[in-house]
Amino acid sequence: MTHDNGAHGEPHILVIGGGREIPGRLRAAGARTTFICRLEVLPSILEVERAAGVHSLAHSAPVEAWTELAALLHARDPFTAVASFSEKDQDKAAHVAQALGLTWHSPETVTLVHDKVAMRQRLRAAGVDTTRNALAASADDVVAFGATYGWPVVVKPVQGTASSGVTVVEGPDQVPDAWSWAAGAEWVETPDVLVEEYLTGAEYSVEMFSDDGVHEPVAMTAKHSLPTHCIEVGHVVPADLPSADQERVHAFVRELLDALGVRRGGTHTEVKIAEDGRIRVVETHLRPPGDDTPALVYDALGVDMIGLLVEQTLGGPALARLRSGDAFDGSGAGAAAIWYALPRFPGRVTEITGLDKARSVEHVVAAAAVIETGAQITEVRDSWSRLASVRAKAATADSALAAARCGAELIEAQVEAVPHAEKDR
Repeated sequence: MTHDNGAHGEPHILVIGGGREIPGRLRAAGARTTFICRLEVLPSILEVERAAGVHSLAHSAPVEAWTELAALLHARDPFTAVASFSEKDQDKAAHVAQALGLTWHSPETVTLVHDKVAMRQRLRAAGVDTTRNALAASADDVVAFGATYGWPVVVKPVQGTASSGVTVVEGPDQVPDAWSWAAGAEWVETPDVLVEEYLTGAEYSVEMFSDDGVHEPVAMTAKHSLPTHCIEVGHVVPADLPSADQERVHAFVRELLDALGVRRGGTHTEVKIAEDGRIRVVETHLRPPGDDTPALVYDALGVDMIGLLVEQTLGGPALARLRSGDAFDGSGAGAAAIWYALPRFPGRVTEITGLDKARSVEHVVAAAAVIETGAQITEVRDSWSRLASVRAKAATADSALAAARCGAELIEAQVEAVPHAEKDR
């Protein structure tokens, strides 16, 4: 289907995939947007009636189908830029941009970032990160890896998101459950499984913005995760780290992005700092962070990460404004945090209570459900199976975190038992 807004001459952005609110912000900045996406993504495109065109392909369509369709559209109504704002189909975006002669990430860079085995191999060859890892064809391969390199190890999908399918395995007796957990993961593009050494230490994410191979830090986020499946339950901006440690982390992430060939856009890189000071990468992404982290960054520091990405997509001087400080509008409270309420009992959700109480807590600025009424709760399997989020901002990280956690504790799911026949479907 196609919707023509009848306007020409303004920037025309080809969006591969969805992008949630970002395409709307591109339009608000004066651009037209045309989408090419998978059929299943269509319902999630916001304000679809405002798009210049919306074109969908089957999940199984080869990359050539994407590039051929994009070329036909480009010949009729040329695009000024290609953009893709989530992992899904960024590989297609890279090939489309290359075919149209437009600037975006290269196909090689997208492969290196999405494929955790390829990423580890490249970083090891570049001397950036030497974390040991291997593809696992069976649970026996995980046991052999642990016996060779020591326990604990991490088992996870080679390509995945939302912490789906990840398990920290303490010993061989836990491997069967970890293998089943990875095999049953959602939000993954391939069934391949990776085993790697477990990285000890505090975890942070580094939000960077790049242009022409220059990487500028926007913020560092302290992360809180469940110990076994690494599902994130809280974030705090800015991370409480000495400036010398922050500079070391920034230098490490710059080397990592260089090794992977990243030259533009917003990136979200998760790292751990061990007790001995070593910095290791968990994974990196060619997109802004999730879990409302852009809102945390704005609340704490007064810089609009999504606005920078929109500005760059439209050809503006986003990096220059970030480096000069002009991108910081002075509205930052000093610190911001988010915390997630988790389901306490299995069953079908009939009601989520406590959101209004959470919003009334001092320093809380937002509280929202993650699970919809009617959803079946079994266990927390990924980021989408958390119950609700509470966001707070305050002058200090401790105050913001305490408020967010206090609000989250007030939220509960009312559930009813699910008949066994329904459980087995």
